[in-house]
Amino acid sequence: MIHHKNRRLLIAGIIFVAFNILAFVIPFQRNAVFWVAYAFSAVTIFAQVAADALAFRNAHTLREVFYGVQVVKLAHSCLCAQLAVCAGLMIISLTAQVPAWVAVVPCTLILAFYAIAIIKANRAGEEIKEPDVNGMEESKFIYQLRADLETLMPRISDGVLKDKIETLSEAVLYRDLLSGADLAEMENKFNSLKRGVVSGGVDGSNLVEEISFLLSEWNIRRRALRREFSE
Repeated sequence: MIHHKNRRLLIAGIIFVAFNILAFVIPFQRNAVFWVAYAFSAVTIFAQVAADALAFRNAHTLREVFYGVQVVKLAHSCLCAQLAVCAGLMIISLTAQVPAWVAVVPCTLILAFYAIAIIKANRAGEEIKEPDVNGMEESKFIYQLRADLETLMPRISDGVLKDKIETLSEAVLYRDLLSGADLAEMENKFNSLKRGVVSGGVDGSNLVEEISFLLSEWNIRRRALRREFSE
């Protein structure tokens, strides 16, 4: 990753050098529009380095690198748009008197638009990666729980209870995201169900219904929180 970072920094440096050569070799008018366009172009080029650092600062897996690439693509799009606009302003200023504010407005809007897009893309990547990290333990537990429910069914002679456990097994697999506390509560409920089925001393149907109710309650609560966050 360090070698790739050095290569990307080298590319940014080459772009900056080439830009300066062209800007001062071509006989542009060194007026206010030229310097505004030059300043915004230089800032956007240096911003590539900042975007690169933001995108790959915690990229240790291919999935994390993928999210970082989206940020870098936006930064590159910003650079292309900014250089095109600034070059156009410099060329126009050769033959026409253009007020400085005419150059400031589009350059500022381009930087602002892409800065917001990059911040959103970076935030989205972090939000997606976070559940993936926490979800590894959850997925392992859920698949284990479903396997335990399926191995429990041959011990059950009550056909109604067996059907309820089979339905619960499907509901567990297609559940919404659970937190650590929810997983612990689910595990405790299942252990009680397993002990009851094995010993025959507990009403298994009531426990299955209680687990199903808790699962539905958690799903509703999670979806409500997700909708509230998205708004």
